[in-house]
Amino acid sequence: MSEHKIILEEQLHDRLVSVVGSTAKKRDELHVFLGGARPSVYRLSRRHLLMFLLICGSSLILLYAYWDVMMLSAMGAGSDLEPKMSAGEPLALKLEKEVRVLCWVLTTPKYHKTRAVHIQRTWGKRCNKIYFMTSEPDDELETIVLTKPDKYEVLWGKTKEAFTYIYENKLDEADWFMKADDDTYVFVENLRHMLYPYSPDMPIHFGFNYKLFSSQAKNASYMSGGSGYVLSREALRLFVHGLNDSSKCRQEDDHAEDVEAGACLFHLGVPAGDSRDSKLRNRFYPLAPYSQLLSKYNGMDFWLFKYAYYNPRACMDCLSNYPVAFHYVAPEELYEYDYLNYKFELFGRTPVVEHLPEKIAPDQLSIPISDNR
Repeated sequence: MSEHKIILEEQLHDRLVSVVGSTAKKRDELHVFLGGARPSVYRLSRRHLLMFLLICGSSLILLYAYWDVMMLSAMGAGSDLEPKMSAGEPLALKLEKEVRVLCWVLTTPKYHKTRAVHIQRTWGKRCNKIYFMTSEPDDELETIVLTKPDKYEVLWGKTKEAFTYIYENKLDEADWFMKADDDTYVFVENLRHMLYPYSPDMPIHFGFNYKLFSSQAKNASYMSGGSGYVLSREALRLFVHGLNDSSKCRQEDDHAEDVEAGACLFHLGVPAGDSRDSKLRNRFYPLAPYSQLLSKYNGMDFWLFKYAYYNPRACMDCLSNYPVAFHYVAPEELYEYDYLNYKFELFGRTPVVEHLPEKIAPDQLSIPISDNR
C-alpha cells in the first residue's frame, strides 16, 4: 500500500516539474491543474500588437477617404452640374487673371473729389485698370485728359475720344473695356464671371438693353450709359475703326452718348449681348435696386417699362442674385454697397459653391429677340 502511494507521489512530482519548466502555455496548464479554471487574461506579443495597430490605422484612413469622396460627390450632384473650381485658388482671383477688365469713368473736374475719388476707393480698385476721363488732371486719380469740353451736349464726342485713346494706348492692358458714369456702382467680380464664357476676340458688348427706336432694323438695341456697358477687345477694334464711317456712326459730337454708341455698334455688326442671368433676371440695371424690387414705386406707364428691350418686371425676385451694375448711386452709398457685399457676414448663411460657366463658342452664340412689345 505504501509502495503504491510512493509511486503516485513520484508521478505527481514528475508532472509538476514538466509543467513548471515548460513554456507559458504549460504554465497556464499548471494553473488549470491546480485551480481548476483557465486564465482570463492573454498577453500579446510586440509583433502582434504592432500588426493590430497598423490594421486599425489603415481602416481609419480608408473610412476617412470614403467619407471625403462621398461628400464631394454629394456637393457635385446638387450644384446644377456646372464645372467646379479646384481647391486652393479663390474664384475671384482666378477670374482677375483670366478676365482682365479695364474700367474707364466719364467725369468732370467738379466731381473729382465728390464722386470720382470715392469710386477709386471702392469698386474701382477691383478693376485690373481704371482711368478717369476728364478735362483736367488730378493728383489723386489716374486721369486721361480729353480735348472735348465738359458739357452734357458733347458726351458722344467725349465717348468717341475716350474709346479711341484706350484703343490706341491701353489695348494690351485688358481683354474687356467697361465704360461707366461717376454715379455708377459695378460689382467687378460678377462682371468677370458673366464675361468668362465669351472670348474677347468675339465681337460683342453687354449692358442693360434698350430698344433702338432710331434703327429701321428689327430687334436692334443699345446699352444704357448709366449702368455702363462693356466691349470685348474685338468689339472695341471694330468700333474705333468704324467711328469715321459716316454711314454707320454719327460724326457730330452732340446727341445721347449711349444711343449713338449703340447705333454705331449695331451698324458695324457688333451684337448686343443679353446680360440677364439664367432665370432672365437683370444683372445691369440703370436705376437704384429698390425701383425694380418694389413695384409700388413705378406704375405700368413708367418710362423704363416702355424702353426696355427685354420685358422688365418689378418684384423681389426680379434682380439677379449676382448683379453687375446699378446707376444713380450717391458717393456715400458706394461705401454702403462695399460694406454690405465685402464686409457684412450673416450667421447660418449657406456657403456658396464656386463654379465657372461653360465657354461659348462663336457659332454657339444665341441672343434672344425682344419680348417687350
